[in-house]
Amino acid sequence: MQDTGDRAPTRPDDRTIRLDAGSWGWTWSADDDGRLHQVGLGPSGAGAALDVDAVWYPDAHPTWGGPDPYRPPALRITHTDGTTTTRLRFSGVERRPGPDVGDEVVRITTIDDEVDLRVTFCTRTHRASGVLEQWVEVLNDESGAVTVWDVDSIAPAFLVGPEASVVQFGGSGWADEWAWSAERLTPGTKVFDSLGGIQPHLQRSPFLLLEPNGPASETSGDTVGCSILWGGNTRFAVDVRPRSGEQARDLRLRAGANPLGAHYVLDPGRTFTSPVVAWTWADGRQELTDRFHDWTRARVLRDPDRTRPIVVNNWETTFFSFDHDRIVGLVDRSADLGADVFLLDDGWFGTSHPRDDDTAGLGDWDVDRRKLPEGLPGLVSAASERGLRFGIWVEPEMVNPRSDLFDAHPDWVIRDRRTPREHRNQLALDPLLGEVRDFEVGVVDRVLGIAPGTSYLKWDANRPVTDPGSRALPPDRQSNAWVDWVHATWEVMERVATAHPDVELMLCASGGGRTDHGTLRFFHEFWTSDNTDPVARIRMQWACGHWFPASTIAAHVTAWGGRPLPFACAVALSARFGFDLDLEALDEEGTAVCRRAVALARRTQDLVQHGRLRRLVSPVEGEDRSRAALAYLSPDGDRAVVFCFQLDEPTDPPPDLLLAGLDDDATYEVAVTDLTSRRESVRSVPGSEIRRGALGWGLTRALTARVIEVRASGTRNRSGA
Repeated sequence: MQDTGDRAPTRPDDRTIRLDAGSWGWTWSADDDGRLHQVGLGPSGAGAALDVDAVWYPDAHPTWGGPDPYRPPALRITHTDGTTTTRLRFSGVERRPGPDVGDEVVRITTIDDEVDLRVTFCTRTHRASGVLEQWVEVLNDESGAVTVWDVDSIAPAFLVGPEASVVQFGGSGWADEWAWSAERLTPGTKVFDSLGGIQPHLQRSPFLLLEPNGPASETSGDTVGCSILWGGNTRFAVDVRPRSGEQARDLRLRAGANPLGAHYVLDPGRTFTSPVVAWTWADGRQELTDRFHDWTRARVLRDPDRTRPIVVNNWETTFFSFDHDRIVGLVDRSADLGADVFLLDDGWFGTSHPRDDDTAGLGDWDVDRRKLPEGLPGLVSAASERGLRFGIWVEPEMVNPRSDLFDAHPDWVIRDRRTPREHRNQLALDPLLGEVRDFEVGVVDRVLGIAPGTSYLKWDANRPVTDPGSRALPPDRQSNAWVDWVHATWEVMERVATAHPDVELMLCASGGGRTDHGTLRFFHEFWTSDNTDPVARIRMQWACGHWFPASTIAAHVTAWGGRPLPFACAVALSARFGFDLDLEALDEEGTAVCRRAVALARRTQDLVQHGRLRRLVSPVEGEDRSRAALAYLSPDGDRAVVFCFQLDEPTDPPPDLLLAGLDDDATYEVAVTDLTSRRESVRSVPGSEIRRGALGWGLTRALTARVIEVRASGTRNRSGA
């Protein structure tokens, strides 16, 4: 039930547990049999009280064998003696201070009423953002192993209207990440899940918007947002049941790891811990985004206050075909444009199996001296001499069968008893083997060791798991691998991040295959998608920005799609800006456009990466999806930057750019740039008029863009411009 309000309690406080997220919350209470029920959920859910006995409220976390045999459970376990039901009763609650002042960690302990099994429901609050982090721990105290089939991290119950809807973010796979898909919920159970293990987010991102009363706007409407912090397969299940004679419906949301093929055999004395799910209840999508951005910066992101660099990557220019002189030429051009980092991508390694394409060499991390006779140090020096930092690409979790590594250690790969199938001509290494984890950490150590001064590293992973199995596990524990692989990989990533705190790390997995808050803890940013067509990227970045600040969303200018260069630059400028162009092939006009884009990035990147995102015109909803506009505002309201994009030829009247958040009584200098020419002259506009649409649209042709800088009169950019 949602938002039961404040009523006089009839149940003693020691049996009522309140989870307070600051602006919303969740209340549980135990009935006379000790079974936990959800009493309140929503804006006043933490203050909700019982107006009938607790037994009449929904189960807080339904189990298989509970009172409702007709709905899927959030917890299902087969016990040592073969019993398939689990019935939990409240044992106690522990509260302790959280990692931030005013926050707390709440642990609600329950025990099975027949067998020695303990289930603890855990919550960590972050009241500054209004985001709750929740997970479940299952402790097996039985005499033998139990099988954990399903453990959802959260399973809240809602009372929703007939227009209740969800937004999921899933596409068809590679180069189609972050596809926006909204739908009205009808009775039944709808599942949004992902597979693939190593790069599951290519097909579905681990995020869900639930809008219990119908689609919300940016500024109003109940909006529940969930993020599953899991570097493996995930699942959302939304179960809707009608109420007889009523328009209102009962809805149960379950979220956590995808249990398909991943049942976990848990030995006595061991604890199974579900993934953390971070979620919030907001009034409108803008508030939801503010909360997730604040929480991401506070609890997830490495070096959140560091402005990310302008990166130039050689991949779409050279692919595997390059030599020392070609790369140095690109370094020269990168420095000439004013970039910060030059990133050398795939193809730089392999000796007996040269990495001339994707069929060989992966796993052999020795420099190919045919291409780079001066090795990586020669490129690091060339970059440093030109005022650039140097970055490098690695794929430490993978191996080609045509490699020295595979010749020496064919038993290191993920596989079952069958001959493993190649995907992208490669196999995945098994991180459950200690020697493999050491090797993967050693890859980064080795590469950074042979190229001292390297301060940026792109970590890729270009295949899913297709033959699940591990020789580190006994035959009856093979299904445990899906969970254990995530934790083992996170161990490797944490070791690398700890050993190299000054190296910026980009997370990549065939593009956006690992865009989750759990894995991001060890990185500074992620590669959003291998699809860099700016028209597609506008929609991808629109969806991704609901959950992640722009500092994490790497966006490079490329030739994909054949779009006009000024348009492509403007799209990339609206996230973490960089290039993946053949800079040596640019003509004079193209070079001038890129220089103007870099200059614009210098003036605006602090706002883009650290400011408040405001979505103004949607490219994914409404009848006219041919336009997009978004803005970033400084916290004090003295500056803003607005990005406007015309995707197709306009057929409808231009939209109003209604930018709130500035000071109505202040006067602002407004400068418009379209990157095809020099910056336009500045005009002065009152803040009150900007709020009412005075900025104007100004785009009349397809594939054009404008960047509007707004600055209170008398202020200066942080860059001093």
